Amino acid sequence: MENGTDYSTYLRIHDLLKLQVPLTNDAPDELLFIVVHQSYELWFKVIIDELQRSGVALHANEPWNAISHLRRMIIVEDLLLSHLQVLDSMSPEGFLEFRDPLNPASGFQSFQFRAIEFLSGGGKPAMLTFELFGEEQRSWLKAMSEVPSVWSGFEHSLRYFANASDGDEILDLVISLYRSHDDAYGSALHTVAELLMDHDGRLALWRYQHMLMAGRQIGRRPGTGGSEGMAYLDTTLAQRLYPVLWRVRSVL
Repeated sequence: MENGTDYSTYLRIHDLLKLQVPLTNDAPDELLFIVVHQSYELWFKVIIDELQRSGVALHANEPWNAISHLRRMIIVEDLLLSHLQVLDSMSPEGFLEFRDPLNPASGFQSFQFRAIEFLSGGGKPAMLTFELFGEEQRSWLKAMSEVPSVWSGFEHSLRYFANASDGDEILDLVISLYRSHDDAYGSALHTVAELLMDHDGRLALWRYQHMLMAGRQIGRRPGTGGSEGMAYLDTTLAQRLYPVLWRVRSVL
């Protein structure tokens, strides 16, 4: 096309469609498995971008500029929850046809998901030495762990709003925000807090649905990558990114 590009060239469709390469012959569900997980990683890239932009806005004391990015992230997370329903359409025997050749590949190795945890404010430093990550992945993840998180940005904006010092208890500041947010700044910050709750809730829903899906497909078998499978997933269900935002409901 003159003076422009075409759809396939712009989106690199030919390259994209070459990336789905099943390892097992005559395992019909493997293509579905690959496509869903590749699409997850693409959407993770978008979530990472939205979290970074939100964090920048909050550290600049501009919570209103974080709202649209956080809302878009929640929409993407709803989409990812629906992806689990697609994976749930696999039968246990269909999954087992191609599961063994995947070992030791594991969802644990999604360094982008770990970056989402760091950028959200809930990353675990132990992930920076995770042996299943390559050196390049660990280096990139370390850089992501050093980016100011959306939660530290929320705290920063909240202390600015309350004219508070670093020594003031964050729970007390959140209580004050929830009890009085009539002005424009407070209203925007309260909206951010509720969107962070949406984010935390979506991740909790994802963990729960993922646990049910794994149980339906592999039962109590060990997970790939050396994990304990369902036994490990059970331990993640109570994890919350923002316990302060959950606690405030009990004391208002």
